[in-house]
Amino acid sequence: MNNKNKNFKEYNKQIFKDYKRSIKHEVFDETLALYILRPIAFIFVKLLYPTSITPNQVSLMTAIVGIMSGYFFSRGDVVSFVIAGSLYFLSLVLDCVDGMIARLKNNGTPVGRIIDGLSDYIVGISVYIGMGIGFGKGLIDIKYLPFNYWWFIVIAAISHIFHAIFVDYYRTEFMAHGLGKQISTLEEKNKFTAEFDKIKHQKNKLFEKILIVVYLGYSHLQLFKKDEQKVYDRETYYNSNKLLIKLWFWIGPTASAFIIIISAFLFRPIIFFVFTIGLANIYMIILWVIQVKTNKKINH
Repeated sequence: MNNKNKNFKEYNKQIFKDYKRSIKHEVFDETLALYILRPIAFIFVKLLYPTSITPNQVSLMTAIVGIMSGYFFSRGDVVSFVIAGSLYFLSLVLDCVDGMIARLKNNGTPVGRIIDGLSDYIVGISVYIGMGIGFGKGLIDIKYLPFNYWWFIVIAAISHIFHAIFVDYYRTEFMAHGLGKQISTLEEKNKFTAEFDKIKHQKNKLFEKILIVVYLGYSHLQLFKKDEQKVYDRETYYNSNKLLIKLWFWIGPTASAFIIIISAFLFRPIIFFVFTIGLANIYMIILWVIQVKTNKKINH
């Protein structure tokens, strides 16, 4: 009995160590992803780890499940919305799995990160278009909308993108300046620019070149016209921003996705519109003003 208990404890310790190795730094993850999605994703990780399935293949699975979610959203009825919400949740879990496997196997690549991000956009586009088509079936009460629902879908999608850009930017900056665990957004942009210059004349690198160009366009949106590297004292930056970065996470992609899922389960799109177009945008503007003032005070 004692040996069994000892073996059981050792097994649990190993599982916990594997889990810790598979996740990002806790500050890098959105709160909902860290405490809800990652633990569920780890079950899939343990199942897939012994196989030859690669992180990029999991990213492809994520995109496929997301497209299926969009299809069920497009059907527009209660049952289909519940199925769509469930599939969307599964795509969020799988979106965690690819990176976790890459960290455990130590086989992640910069291009793999871009593929992961691309799959996120495919899922997002599928879900938003699916919802728009589903609203058009007339099975959901959207008479309260003052103008065509497609305008609300477009505005919500644009809002979602801007929320993601701001959260991703300040998260990267926090990891770079507050923890020293990652290069800053500007440094990363320069790194990928150099990589593109290195492969731009290679004919067999077309896919990689396209991905890098897309990523550089995304980085440009994050940086706007910034072309100088800001210098901060690490401890000062950390102490000044540790609460702000956690506040940013509540309008991140995961938070927005959870609102869509809740709206789908309740068959109440008004929840999604009020949060994404109204509350989250107001929250973003207020937090951005606070963030700019905070960093301005501590900039050398």
